[in-house]
Amino acid sequence: MRTSLTALLTLALTGTASAATLQVGPGKTYTKPCDAIAAAKPGDTVEVQAGTYTDTCPISVAGLTVKGVGGRPKIDLSGTDHPSGYKGIYVVTADGVTLENLELTGAHITCGNGANGAGIRVEGKDLTVRSCFIHDNQNGILGGAGTMTIEYTEFSKNGLGPACTCGGCAHNLYVGQAGGKLVFRYNYSHDIATDGHLLKSRADEAVILYNRFSGEAGHDSYAIDLPDGGLGIVVGNMVQKGPSPGNFTLLTWGEEGVKKTDKRLFVVNNTFVNDATKGTFINVAGGGVLTARNNLFFGPGTISSTGTLSADNLSGVDPLFVNRAGYDYHLKVGSPAIDKGVDPGSADAFALTPVAQYVHPAGSEGRAIVGGKLDLGAFEYGVVPGTDAGVPDTGTPTDTGVPSADGGTDAAIADSGTTPDGSTVGDAGADDGLPADPTGTDSGGCGCEVVRTGPTPAWALLALALPLVRRRRRAA
Repeated sequence: MRTSLTALLTLALTGTASAATLQVGPGKTYTKPCDAIAAAKPGDTVEVQAGTYTDTCPISVAGLTVKGVGGRPKIDLSGTDHPSGYKGIYVVTADGVTLENLELTGAHITCGNGANGAGIRVEGKDLTVRSCFIHDNQNGILGGAGTMTIEYTEFSKNGLGPACTCGGCAHNLYVGQAGGKLVFRYNYSHDIATDGHLLKSRADEAVILYNRFSGEAGHDSYAIDLPDGGLGIVVGNMVQKGPSPGNFTLLTWGEEGVKKTDKRLFVVNNTFVNDATKGTFINVAGGGVLTARNNLFFGPGTISSTGTLSADNLSGVDPLFVNRAGYDYHLKVGSPAIDKGVDPGSADAFALTPVAQYVHPAGSEGRAIVGGKLDLGAFEYGVVPGTDAGVPDTGTPTDTGVPSADGGTDAAIADSGTTPDGSTVGDAGADDGLPADPTGTDSGGCGCEVVRTGPTPAWALLALALPLVRRRRRAA
């Protein structure tokens, strides 16, 4: 016990001292992001001032955070021959990297070199991508291992170039890992350039929550493709098939052969809209076990390849959307989806009842049951936009259900307690260094707050260590 406490206290006092912030931009130490990335040490943060950069490189520094500040910097390779290593704008080979508030565009490679240039090529584990705009590449994100978390990010018009004529299509997002877990939440994936997918994942577990997948004017193939099977948890999403698709299936599981041990797919409180002339909303290959509750299906086609779904799924009637042509699938008064939901249960320890809902573009807000019963689909009728909707955060301290004064919800992510917020997502500006408020009044910003990334502050490690010291003294 003495050794572990000593190590913890030593880390608290010295572990964060080596972490540095490297600044990029006009008048800063570094003129390009890759210059700072090359100089960085594990746990450092690279802050990139808003502007346009032609820059591409590997990221081989564990725990590095690269984030845009003062706006969203644009990394644009559209006028270049190829990205780093003929792979991607950023080729992430290290573990625990975070990319935040960046625009990545223009990655392309000729057919002879693979035709799969990516905004982000992932070869390390546990990547986090937050509040980015990834567009007009051949692949938006390609690869991955460990737990990949992607949130508050927009993917648009990837699948660029000749990829689909070079032996295989490119996609807005292709998590091509053999194992691991994908967490994909509060994102907007739309308008694929050619016949690729809006999301494709080979992860063992895919947790897909509160996103907007929409083909719109593009040529989307599958909106959600889990080709190898595995545990799929799909809750609270808008899933729309455009009028000129590459194929006519919205969500597919196991279509390339079921290779995973876990063969369960949970599809709960989603809104599916098919604007094509025909189609299949949910396709599940042989051996898959589908649990579908509280979903809305609108448009032509077969609801599920598994046969008739339970009565709490609604199809064949007009759900009374606020503005279908504008992709606003909130419910109007009198909708047959109101108060028709049931308790969807859980997937192991994961509660399937939705606690948030998508806010356009690439945002979120809390969702509470209004009127005593859960509504069908991705949106609860009667939730007032820009409030916490009576839903506490899941972290500590919680919001206690008081609507946040900052015009949104904390998105079921814990505030950073009584310490300064440090990092936010989607803010109009910084949170001004004031402490996070456990009642939900976070004094500025959009309310989409995230726990501070990077090394744990010294005060937090000391706070963890001191109770252990006291308990040891009492025991003595």
